[in-house]
Amino acid sequence: MSVEYKNIIYSTDENITQIKFNRPQKLNAFTKNMWEEFTQAINEANTNNTKLIIIYGDDRAFSAGDDIPSMYNLNNNDEAHEFFTTLEKSIYSLINTEKPLIGSVNGIAYGGGCEILLLMDIVIATKESKFALPEARLGLIPPIALTVGYNVIGLKQVNRLALIGEAIDVFEAQRIGLVDCVVENHQLKDKTFEIAWKIIANDYSAINFIKKWSNKHKLQLQKEVNEVIKDLSDLTLSSQSKIRMQSFIEKRQEEISLFC
Repeated sequence: MSVEYKNIIYSTDENITQIKFNRPQKLNAFTKNMWEEFTQAINEANTNNTKLIIIYGDDRAFSAGDDIPSMYNLNNNDEAHEFFTTLEKSIYSLINTEKPLIGSVNGIAYGGGCEILLLMDIVIATKESKFALPEARLGLIPPIALTVGYNVIGLKQVNRLALIGEAIDVFEAQRIGLVDCVVENHQLKDKTFEIAWKIIANDYSAINFIKKWSNKHKLQLQKEVNEVIKDLSDLTLSSQSKIRMQSFIEKRQEEISLFC
């Protein structure tokens, strides 16, 4: 029986599982509950009868990353550990997934939303999409980018994005290897499914071996991922991060346009 989701829309159609982020009023920013649902959705998709997983957001945002008010309200080590353990579980559910992962992006992919794309096998994005790793502005760090990201787009590109924190457009994202295919807005769904069916048409045993070795390579970074997430957890509780997050929340109030 399928899990009941509130922040995720989970569906299957023939050989494809679709996972849609469904917190549009907050630009699909991740709370602890949303990370938990995302992990459940990935695990469910990995064990069902479909052959491929598509992950997407809505017209405004793929995902703006972690929900800043949720992190600001973490008061002690236990609460921070619990929050970031849910993030860590999502990372490993993606890394361990035996099925190809396609990220389909429209709008912004900031912070953790951008980092999720580093764990995709294929990323398709519209011309209006924007990408950023702005965590340092809030006294925080991007854990997936600082580990897996070094192997995906390179140390220099990760450091540029993480140290400066400014958004890049889709063409720059394609140039550095974060995005594979750029399309017009109205072409996103069709192109995503076109590529999905091309993958599914290949020999399934061969696909399994490709995923096996890809995942094995990423899992070699498990120790580093754990250490960086611990550093992020500690930083979230620091006085400087709290000041920066409070300023961010007060400035945006109900019109928050950037999460990480």
